[in-house]
Amino acid sequence: METKLEKGLDKKPSVLGLFLKPGVHFERMSKKPSIWLPLLIVIVINLVGITLASLKIDYEKLMKTMQLPKEYIGNPDAERGLFILQIVGSIIGCILLILAASLIYWLCVKISGGTTTFTKMFSMSLFVSIVASFATLSRGIYIYFSGQYIASNVTTLASLIPSKPPITGILSAIELFSILSFFLLPIGFEKVAGMSKKSAWISTVVLFILSILFL
Repeated sequence: METKLEKGLDKKPSVLGLFLKPGVHFERMSKKPSIWLPLLIVIVINLVGITLASLKIDYEKLMKTMQLPKEYIGNPDAERGLFILQIVGSIIGCILLILAASLIYWLCVKISGGTTTFTKMFSMSLFVSIVASFATLSRGIYIYFSGQYIASNVTTLASLIPSKPPITGILSAIELFSILSFFLLPIGFEKVAGMSKKSAWISTVVLFILSILFL
């Protein structure tokens, strides 16, 4: 006869549950990985954030910076096309980044001797990306209501601590929601991929350092 715990693990992981009881819902993910709902949530959050930010871009200035032909500069149709391209390109880039992260997570598991599938790592990456997506949303809200377009997220240390390159680049990589998502990673590695707690934390720390250095 199945216990209540076993019946609970037969359910799919929920987005809210992952933040309230990450261990339980990562275990559920190891049994039944969820893709479409977290993917939709990630796309919607990023879409709202990117759209709000894109509405405040000075497209005439941007076109001049891009050295586009003069007939495009100040053209409403060209500006509308660039606006749509900005949003579509950002969403595609976001999905590709999640796929790349899933592959990296899968490689980390294989190197550490864990057992998993790419689908499970993709599901884990999507759930973790929901947290990271709030950085894009907060930036969009800030830009829209302040009218001040900024390239970096408002939740990075670079927005709080005045600095010069290359320190600025390092501070820009240390971002609140990314750090929160990195705290979920070792739990995911352990529960979804069967990695030891030590290997899970080592992999997470290495990935965090690499993200600061290269992203």
